Amino acid sequence: MKKLYLLVIITALFCLGFISQPSSGYTIKGIINGLDEGTWLYLRTTSPDVIIDSCQVQKGKFYMHGKIKEKSNLVYLHTAKYSNYVSFWIENRPIDFIARAGAFKQAIIKGSYTQDEDNLRTKSLLPLTHRIDSLTNLYNLAGDSLKQKALRIEIAAENKRETQLNQQYIRDHPRSLISVNLLNIYASTWGKKTAELLFFKLSPEVKAGQYGREIQDFLTFNKNLKLGDRFADFEQTDQYGKKVKLSNIKGKYILLDFWASWCSPCRQENLALVKTYRQFKDKGFSILGVSLDDNRSEWLQAIKDDQLIWDNVSDLRGDKNRAALIYGISFVPNNFLINPEGIIIATNLKGKRLEDN
Repeated sequence: MKKLYLLVIITALFCLGFISQPSSGYTIKGIINGLDEGTWLYLRTTSPDVIIDSCQVQKGKFYMHGKIKEKSNLVYLHTAKYSNYVSFWIENRPIDFIARAGAFKQAIIKGSYTQDEDNLRTKSLLPLTHRIDSLTNLYNLAGDSLKQKALRIEIAAENKRETQLNQQYIRDHPRSLISVNLLNIYASTWGKKTAELLFFKLSPEVKAGQYGREIQDFLTFNKNLKLGDRFADFEQTDQYGKKVKLSNIKGKYILLDFWASWCSPCRQENLALVKTYRQFKDKGFSILGVSLDDNRSEWLQAIKDDQLIWDNVSDLRGDKNRAALIYGISFVPNNFLINPEGIIIATNLKGKRLEDN
């Protein structure tokens, strides 16, 4: 009789929600003020870049349900063409989301332990972030070159401090997904040696996850190339489906150009690069473009729109492009100029600097 009574009590507690039931996946219950009825929302993972869920806003509310493979994933919730978007950490558990149109980045998100951790870290960095923003605004408004130089020094010092704090966070939190994501973002910027040291300190669990595997790819493929080093060869597929090898590109001087269709500065630089190519192609100047795209149609359209008449390749891995890992690309546009002996003699050349070299 006592066992039956206890069973009734436990069942009642479950029904009332006093005992949490294991979740088979994530649920996102959201309230959004100001969006038109029927607006589509998309949930997209950042690594890999894939839409995993979508729904329409009904009476200012939305609901999503699914399951992720990892313990936690960094995702974007956004409307069409990213007119509204916010990134946050999702887990296989109930998550509440409250926001308003035009202010997704100020959304209140509850239910994700990893997001809570990220919020605390972000809050601790706010004074530094505000100072960097303030200095940057002063720099943009400064008309005096001496004042700009002094501000550049201050900004560089604060950026260095931010880097030190991020690296210390990784050391102090070796089991954190925030840590492994930070290292994945900055590995190529910080360099292979620093990335190796920090990666070694991470726990086996986070090393085995998606972000850890991507860091391992960087450490495996990166050649830590510097000015004066011989180029590193690679082969990828061009826009026609043909395999193209860097060492087979004909030309006395070869510009290895990293770009992407989604990168506005890249597209602007392409206009100048076309002009430079036409001017020097008969004098032994060649270009091999490497796109950090993951969408083939967008890549091909950009080649057509920008009239890129040299060889262009991509493995469609986005910013994890294998050639980009080899050359340690942390931003685009970026490039390497290779001389007839196969030596890297310059990098990050733009406009007149490229013509002069």
